[in-house]
Amino acid sequence: MPPQPTIRDNISWLHRFQGYFDPAHAVWAAQKLLESLEPSQDPQSAARVDLAAGLLRQAMVLNPCDPNVRGLLLQLLPMAGSSPDFQAWFNTLPDDATGLTMEQAHPFIEQCGDDPSHLEQILTTSGEPLLHFLGLKKFWQWGEKERFERWTERFTQGPYGKATAPLLAWATWKSGDEHRTRELLNKGPESFLSLNLRAELALHEGEADTARMHWLRSLAWEPHQPHLRYRLCELDQPAPDMALVDKNKVHIGFYTFNKLETTLRTLESLLASHIGPAQITLLNNGSTTFPPEDLDRAVQTLAQGRPVNVIHLPVNIGAPAARNWLFTLPETRQADYLAYLDDDVLLPEDWLACYLQDFQLFPKAVVVGPKGVNPGDIRTIQYVYRYFQETGDKTIRFTNNAPLFMDLGQFDYRRPCLSVMGCCHLFDLKKWERLGLPGFDVRFSPSQVDDLEHDIQIWKAGGQAVYDGRVEMVSSCHDQRRAPQDAAWNAHILGNHIKMEHKFTERELAEIDRDSRGADQAFWRDMISNDGNLLNRAYG
Repeated sequence: MPPQPTIRDNISWLHRFQGYFDPAHAVWAAQKLLESLEPSQDPQSAARVDLAAGLLRQAMVLNPCDPNVRGLLLQLLPMAGSSPDFQAWFNTLPDDATGLTMEQAHPFIEQCGDDPSHLEQILTTSGEPLLHFLGLKKFWQWGEKERFERWTERFTQGPYGKATAPLLAWATWKSGDEHRTRELLNKGPESFLSLNLRAELALHEGEADTARMHWLRSLAWEPHQPHLRYRLCELDQPAPDMALVDKNKVHIGFYTFNKLETTLRTLESLLASHIGPAQITLLNNGSTTFPPEDLDRAVQTLAQGRPVNVIHLPVNIGAPAARNWLFTLPETRQADYLAYLDDDVLLPEDWLACYLQDFQLFPKAVVVGPKGVNPGDIRTIQYVYRYFQETGDKTIRFTNNAPLFMDLGQFDYRRPCLSVMGCCHLFDLKKWERLGLPGFDVRFSPSQVDDLEHDIQIWKAGGQAVYDGRVEMVSSCHDQRRAPQDAAWNAHILGNHIKMEHKFTERELAEIDRDSRGADQAFWRDMISNDGNLLNRAYG
């Protein structure tokens, strides 16, 4: 029997999964690490204290205004020690740490619901720094760029302005304002967040060695940043080979229902990306809000002579059946790879080359998928990778599809996972056939859960799913930040989830969980033990 994972093992995996803990979750994780811990100098106890201190340091930098986090960290520092770098950052905080706690401030934010104007009214009448900071994060989460910028200008003039400036600079970077990003970076003291953002700016300028220097300094400032190990490893890999796109036979299929304008934007984005000679099929899934002729004319105008096969169905057959229809086409049978796209995505130029490169690194991979981000003026995380959180008899609970909404570069790398986002994923058709994989289950029509369940089938058959965070895909239909709640649709999703739970036995789920987490753990071990030279050999 393999040894049971320790509490530190479990927290470390959660940390690697989340990238960064939300500050409240970091406090929970630190308390779990310190629970029942006797004062001791043994290595295991010291490692638990060290990790707990690291998580609380990160929580402080991500929210310096919470007096409870500050108090917990100060209690722990005599045991864990404090570096000069952290102390220099800490010294920029005001001496007086009194004020609202998270428990007291959060209800004020919650009472605003999804109304930015209401939130502004609360901030205008309050002088509490923590409340203002949480309001800024809410504007960030909503993608409210104008409000975020206005309140950032006020907040950075206050007592916590210097300490929070590097975090707020990440939002301006994700809004596309490089000038303001550099202004905020220069306003604040050095921290792991500022160093990581300087690395991103260096990469943007093509200065990989400078980015490496900043990341290494960041790890010296805060060693407990597992995503930086991935990022440094990625830095040592060759860039995606665009020639792969021309060498491989790829069929790209997507389907639409009543979304003429968004479908055309997706097609325009697709044609602007580097897809070489890949064949394209668009399935009009029984749309009723526009005539087929309008779609045909618009596609011809956009394609400018590039062949795009348009198929019109008389009725909407749902997403699973639409995917199966595309799978049966002659263009798919002649291809080595099949990409499925949703009808409302925007793609980076090198998405296909990245995916094809992934199949070289992960020879067991059957499907690869992207980092999904929300549309809007500030890009935020929508969907990354998923694992099982809990399985049992007719029980499946998944990890959060967006562990932290703030995009701080913590998901911009590759790793095996249980499931990837289905809005833009690529399948290896030879492995699909060799493993005898089923199609997408039409019992999940019209949509939801079908792609998740199919990824589970991949692991059950002996294949793998791989997440590629280098591919940043914008998806508008899954933007749930302020989407109205539809009781009937939520009931449909719940019903599909129950159907999925009844398709697998408890033993099958346990084995799939073991295999998917095992592949992820093995890749992590190989990555940190091979000096980043992963692509010198195929991983599998």
